[in-house]
Amino acid sequence: MIMDVLSRWSNYSWPGEHFEKAFRFLKELKPDAPEGRTEIDGENVFCMVQCYEARAHEGQQFEAHRKYADIQMVLAGEESILWAPADTLKVSVPYKEDAVLFDLTPSPTELVMTPGVFCVLFPPDAHAPCLQHGKPSSVRKAVAKIRVA
Repeated sequence: MIMDVLSRWSNYSWPGEHFEKAFRFLKELKPDAPEGRTEIDGENVFCMVQCYEARAHEGQQFEAHRKYADIQMVLAGEESILWAPADTLKVSVPYKEDAVLFDLTPSPTELVMTPGVFCVLFPPDAHAPCLQHGKPSSVRKAVAKIRVA
């Protein structure tokens, strides 16, 4: 897992060209970008803009992916993403397609996502996104999916 501000994305050595394509797209994305999916490089790199009300932590689960890494970036509003290493968690729903679900742990790491901040979640990174950080919030978020397997 990597968390940083978008202006520093190029300070990292990303595996392959797909990450660069995704970050260049996200850098140009406006806060009022329309909802929906945009293909950047077919099924290798695409981005989904989502709008929702951040949820309470209770009753949520971690998820992890095997084929894709996520770059998650809030465009407007604020949310928390809970994070934990997938190999330390109890599976609650085995892999279906690309995702597996895990029970939440009592003390996960909380990532506070605000505009201009991104996090990269690789396949070993279990995460519970779209959660409230202290209070309800309307969120507009971009999730770039990068094929890694």
